[in-house]
Amino acid sequence: MNAQIYKSKKDEVKVSFFSSTPIEDISAVHSTSTSFIANDSIKFTLANTGFVFPKPLMQEHFNENYMESEKFPFATFKGKVKETIDYTKNGTHNVTMEGSLDMHGVTLPRTITGTLTIKDGTITMDSKFDVKVADHKIKVPSLYVEKIAEVIKVTFHTEMTPKK
Repeated sequence: MNAQIYKSKKDEVKVSFFSSTPIEDISAVHSTSTSFIANDSIKFTLANTGFVFPKPLMQEHFNENYMESEKFPFATFKGKVKETIDYTKNGTHNVTMEGSLDMHGVTLPRTITGTLTIKDGTITMDSKFDVKVADHKIKVPSLYVEKIAEVIKVTFHTEMTPKK
């Protein structure tokens, strides 16, 4: 039996992050990444250069100084949904995804919780999780250390439909 593959379109994935410090709040939104799920295996990939910031200089610093996007162009999460879910039946499920997060050339095991909703063949996933900057060897220049939080809050939303 072949598993049904569900895939997002590029405009159906939204990833945002928020960094808050007493000096400055920094936020960015990415809406051109992709996601898919098949047999409880899940993968999300995004190009680091796709994040859009309120200020162009923030975007430049993010790509050149922190993420080193030329050297590490993508961030990827690959994992499995731990719960057994019938993707053909409508419903909302709390889910745990266990896998690995590859960012800035560092791959680490991650457990991410979220909500998975199935409605009329469309799967919607929502999650919020934290990423420690130091865990992925992202260096913050001493000049900016008070402006960049040590822990970045990430919000993820995707809609996936059966791949035809």
